[in-house]
Amino acid sequence: MQYGLCIEVLCSTNASTTHNSGLLVYNYSAAPHRPLDSPQTHQREDTESHSEVVVMAEKLCDMGCVNIAMEDSLCNGGTQTQPQEAPLLTHLKKVENQITEAQRFSHLPKRSAVDLEFSDLSYTISEGPCWKKQGYKALLKCLSGKFCSRELIGIMGPSGAGKSTLMNILAGYRETGMTGQILVNGRLRDLRTFRKMSCYIMQEDKLLPHLTAQEAMMVSANLKLNESIEVKKELVKEILTALGLHACAHTRTLSLSGGQCKRLAIALELVNNPPVMFFDEPTSGLDSASSFQVVSLMKSLAQGGRTIICTIHQPSAKLFEMFDKLYILSQGQCIYKGTVPYLIPYLRNLGLHCPTYHNPADFIIEVASGEYGDLNPVLFEAVQGGMCVLEEKKNCCGKKDSSSPCPANCPQDSAIVESHTFATSSLTQFYILFKRTLITICRDQVLTHLRLMSHISIGVLIGLLYLNIGNDASKVFNNTGFLFFSMLFLMFGALMPTVLTFPLEMAVFLREHLNYWYSLKAYYLAKTMADIPFQVICPLMYCSIVYWMTEQPPEASRYLLFLALSICTALVAQSLGLLVGAASTSLQVATFVGPVTAIPVLLFSGFFVNFDTIPKYLQWSSYVSYVRYGFEGVILSIYGMNRTELECPGKVCKFQKPEEVLQLLDVEDAKLYMDFIILAIFFLVFRLATYLVLRYKVKIER
Repeated sequence: MQYGLCIEVLCSTNASTTHNSGLLVYNYSAAPHRPLDSPQTHQREDTESHSEVVVMAEKLCDMGCVNIAMEDSLCNGGTQTQPQEAPLLTHLKKVENQITEAQRFSHLPKRSAVDLEFSDLSYTISEGPCWKKQGYKALLKCLSGKFCSRELIGIMGPSGAGKSTLMNILAGYRETGMTGQILVNGRLRDLRTFRKMSCYIMQEDKLLPHLTAQEAMMVSANLKLNESIEVKKELVKEILTALGLHACAHTRTLSLSGGQCKRLAIALELVNNPPVMFFDEPTSGLDSASSFQVVSLMKSLAQGGRTIICTIHQPSAKLFEMFDKLYILSQGQCIYKGTVPYLIPYLRNLGLHCPTYHNPADFIIEVASGEYGDLNPVLFEAVQGGMCVLEEKKNCCGKKDSSSPCPANCPQDSAIVESHTFATSSLTQFYILFKRTLITICRDQVLTHLRLMSHISIGVLIGLLYLNIGNDASKVFNNTGFLFFSMLFLMFGALMPTVLTFPLEMAVFLREHLNYWYSLKAYYLAKTMADIPFQVICPLMYCSIVYWMTEQPPEASRYLLFLALSICTALVAQSLGLLVGAASTSLQVATFVGPVTAIPVLLFSGFFVNFDTIPKYLQWSSYVSYVRYGFEGVILSIYGMNRTELECPGKVCKFQKPEEVLQLLDVEDAKLYMDFIILAIFFLVFRLATYLVLRYKVKIER
């Protein structure tokens, strides 16, 4: 006989208040632990051992229960009182999971139940590069099945079986190369409408690190719901409490644990109560306790009337028995579809006997992986031959649990019509995203604080290096070098931080956009507009320091022109950085391509080589260098506009007349207003190109 050990931990949470109390309860009882699938022949009892346990149990029952308040001893860091005796704990009694309230929310919007059905589903991809295709490879082959509401469905299989591919196709993330039919409540799926009623929670919990859980939830509520602010706050509080996140509501997501991040990712999508929820490897990277919490949450969400579909690699026996239905893949084909209790008898009918005390999930993965021989053809034929049909035809209405009625028998709210549009207008989306981006930028130590400090410190350093040379005719070359370095520094100061903008947030953007939070144009406008104030403030601080320290002409018009050209150059460089970041496939590529694109821009700027000196077959390169127009405009604003002669400390100074400086740099015929116009054109072209690149990336993700 085997006997279990028991420790019960009860943490009662009052949803109406923020007071949490914990109670550690030791329950002592003696009961034999009997394996679920052990045959009757293995149930012989050892009389002597059993008598000893019964006597020990009677003594323990006389002792009663020992209750220790965790609020005093553990939660508040108090000293835990040690009992006089540490009696043997003999039986594990399960405690109901604390997240069962997730199936009942009073403030969630009402949504009709959804059944998902697919038939003859196949998916192929081309092998080899586009210029040298080497044929096609089938990742999924003739899959069929039906996932009902109020069910927790697990898609299982060994690595490379096609689990994530099937999930992506069902969620609408993959279309090209797919054949077959996908039905939603018996009708052909309209992808835009289906994306509005479903959500996809990815394996990696991509969250903005500088937002708190409360702020992230409010952003989701403001974007997804068209309700009053009071209703949104109550809903957010309700969800955070039900999912066990109320205690960390004001903690930044950067400091949350893995299980908390996973539950927060679920909470963000739960705001608009989607009837279909997809989870990709929800227990990946979590310990057993966090995994149990997440799967329990998914189970309770399914019991609330939702269709919960998830891929899971190799669950423990405890997690495995919580699933209502399994869909097991191997080599892109289905080897089992049905309920969990039916799996072992089904395999037994095929001559595959699961060893006693063996996890059925481990056993079916071992079978699919070929550890017992190549049995996949047998399993494929069994599914195609209809051995799973009897179990599959037991639809949701066949459940004996009266508390879980079938959606087909439940009156569905026909008045609720899913629309293609977003819940909020584009202007509202822009305002919410602009505010969120501004908060993120202000809290970012590296991107913002370091950038501000670098402009101030470099400005002071340059001011000291080129101190009082602006009106000295003998130091004209030094002054032009100062003006060029100013454009160079402002260009790199704006280019490099924004190169990282889209690579760092692309995963968050794709998750939110593909889950129908907001439109691409609202996100792009908010993201680019929120950083413009900092691209104005940083050049303003730098120019205000260096202009007066270097003793440039003390005229307001020249100072404002110098400042305006510096800001325009920084904005164009920022736009180029956004384009490079959006077009790059990874962070490493972006950080390499960013500085490389600046080399030809600087080389043809007119400072190192005059325009007349450039060979004719390369002169066109000078016209696409935006730094050239910034540098040219700065030279005109400092030495042009009929400036008086410079001071000459010696007897003779070659460049005492400002016109000679303009002739030397070959800008005497340049027009200042043309520099502003061309910089504006560069700004608009780069911004439009970035938007098109992002749009293309979203398209290929689908």
